[in-house]
Amino acid sequence: MGNLDSAIDPLFVEEISDCAGRAGLDVAQIIRDVQPAAGPLTLNQYGQVWFSLARMMGDEMIGTMPYPLRPGGFALMCHTILAAPELRTALRRALWFMHVVTGLPEAALSTRNDMATVTVPGPVSAFACRTLLIVLLGPVCWLARRPIPLTEVAFPCAQPAKANAYSRLFGTPVSFQARALQVSFAATYLDLPVNRSEAALKRYLKQAPANLLVGYHGTDDLTGRIRAMLAARPTGDWPDFEDMAALYGMSVSTLRRQLRAEGSSYRDIAAALQLARAKRMLGEGQLSVAAIAEALNYAEPSAFFRAFRIATGTTPARYRQNLRRPPTVSDRNRQIPG
Repeated sequence: MGNLDSAIDPLFVEEISDCAGRAGLDVAQIIRDVQPAAGPLTLNQYGQVWFSLARMMGDEMIGTMPYPLRPGGFALMCHTILAAPELRTALRRALWFMHVVTGLPEAALSTRNDMATVTVPGPVSAFACRTLLIVLLGPVCWLARRPIPLTEVAFPCAQPAKANAYSRLFGTPVSFQARALQVSFAATYLDLPVNRSEAALKRYLKQAPANLLVGYHGTDDLTGRIRAMLAARPTGDWPDFEDMAALYGMSVSTLRRQLRAEGSSYRDIAAALQLARAKRMLGEGQLSVAAIAEALNYAEPSAFFRAFRIATGTTPARYRQNLRRPPTVSDRNRQIPG
């Protein structure tokens, strides 16, 4: 997704309204308090609605888990994973925390053929699956100081109306009617070190839950500030590395060293944003692949084709086709690890 001022998909507003209705609460009034004027909710406003509803229900998972996650539970989970030495341990601790506190069935983290897969039995609705994934993956990506591109996402429920909203949210086609909730990504991310501070976590939590839908970086470190700067500009207006260093009053070597200390690089930040924009444009369906390549400042369409295929394992055209027709599990011959 974009920044906190981006519009939230109307589907997610409908789903949170259904949760409020089942709890006997009127989310329309909460929305009016947050946004007096008519129009789509922004991510920031949606986060305020979520926060208000969670406080009224006494459940930060707003009724999607077997037992409530009491107010403060998300912050406690983040503190629990903060001291992990690397992402593998952090993710396992987060899964165990949700199992112990909310009654989520015990999840499995497995690796095979250079891919890591989280398998979670239990969530019975698309909204519950989405809620669980953003609560788990948001802090993990923040600890990693970078987005973790998902290669596969599968939900154990029937395909809902407007299912493409889920594919846009997770940046990859989402399949349905799986035997369990599954999400896969490159296993190399599990070895990334965790080196966040308590002060940085405090700043991160102040932005929750809206920042979970943006997904990955806060703006409390250099990586996050550079990412926010680039996200606010057209790709063709991005400064080169030397100009970026000058903008921050640093030498090129100092900027490179500071980004490396955060587990990042200027090339990685720019490539991740470029890929996110490419996926969004492909999903919108308004531009040809060649026009998207030009908008993203690639020298020629073939360069965009190669970069996209390396990053996603598929072509831009195939990615667009899959977004238009979300695949079923049988399409992929998915196997659930034992």
